[in-house]
Amino acid sequence: MGTDIGTDPSTGGSSGPGGSRRSGLRRAGLTLALLALSHAVVHAQSALLPLAYPYVLKEFSLQASDVGLLIAVTSAVGGLMQLSYGFLTRRVARPVLLGAGQIVFGAFLMVAGLSHNLWQLISTISGARIGSSPQHPVGNALLSDLYPPERRGFAISAHISGGNVGTLIAPIAGLALIHAVGWQATIAIFGAPALVVGAAILLTVREDHGAYQRAASASGSLREQFRTVFARGDLRAILAASLVAAGGRGLDIVAPFMLLYLQGPLGFSEATTALLYTLLLVGAIVGPLLAGLLSDRYGRRRTLIVYYALCAAGVLAFLASGSNLALLIPLMLPFGTAVFSESPVLQAFLADRATGPLRDVAFSVYFTAAFGIGAAWAWVIGQIVQHASYPAAFSVMAASYLAAAFLVSLVRGPAPRLSGEANLDRA
Repeated sequence: MGTDIGTDPSTGGSSGPGGSRRSGLRRAGLTLALLALSHAVVHAQSALLPLAYPYVLKEFSLQASDVGLLIAVTSAVGGLMQLSYGFLTRRVARPVLLGAGQIVFGAFLMVAGLSHNLWQLISTISGARIGSSPQHPVGNALLSDLYPPERRGFAISAHISGGNVGTLIAPIAGLALIHAVGWQATIAIFGAPALVVGAAILLTVREDHGAYQRAASASGSLREQFRTVFARGDLRAILAASLVAAGGRGLDIVAPFMLLYLQGPLGFSEATTALLYTLLLVGAIVGPLLAGLLSDRYGRRRTLIVYYALCAAGVLAFLASGSNLALLIPLMLPFGTAVFSESPVLQAFLADRATGPLRDVAFSVYFTAAFGIGAAWAWVIGQIVQHASYPAAFSVMAASYLAAAFLVSLVRGPAPRLSGEANLDRA
């Protein structure tokens, strides 16, 4: 039996009492597990490619700027695709977008393993990015409809943690495979699991797309919904917090510049840096789960403000620790649990405030902006490091967290609700 998902997030996918509700919760758990697994597959590929770049440079006789071009083009393609899902979800069922997307992702990765020049690799990785692009906006919107508000934080955080598992495992498996069979075969091998997961989603996950389309029609045109996202002060504040906090986001900003700082100015060996980085990434798995549960219990706004403060304190504590391993080793795990946790809670906050089909549009805007601003922040932080110092760059990261906390604090009161939806304020 498939997982039948309606459009009322307060039902948890099941409207009947007793056994019917338990059955609905089991099917919801299966859907969450499949989406978390597909997220892990996507993140594994993202973590694998940097390991392959040195071999790509050598085999294709490229320059570092060519790798920069590959990253820029493929990231732009994947990022811009995010915006399309406010439109596509009105015409194609979300499980179909997610399942077919995984199959497209896996197929293009396998073809990427046959690349013989830079442009073939750019084309195939761009195709893979298109396939993986529904993962965040469509996956989060689907889980938000499936899980009630009091469990939504956990569901979205578990989805994010699944991706971080892929990030942690990929370097270990990827390096071993590259040494054993080469970088091209390794990329192809990493595409195979996506085909299996995509097929599983298509076969087991269902939603009442007709009901969704009727709700979308009743809620107004797509243009009106885009206007609503930008017109409402609460949604603007959440989007702005995401853009600002991206200045200290875990995988995009903190992790790469922390690694450079540890091996550069602090002079740690590769083995010591790897240990500290592993502790940070373990925090990326357990942290979102804990933060999601806390936000379900104590509210999104309160949890976010506390976590943003912890992120700022963690960055400053990292700077103050210097090269003292006795301070750095116990710091990295709790710091990782904080710095990787604010984003999924903020996404759950957005899901609480944007209801029904508006949620799909809001997530499309959110993730399109997130992909673009991440690249901009990476450039800004890099310039600060080059022209000032690493401590100055990390101080800017800390300030970005505090600014995001202020923006989140502006979101108050119950969110506007669709007709018939429980008025549960999870702020």
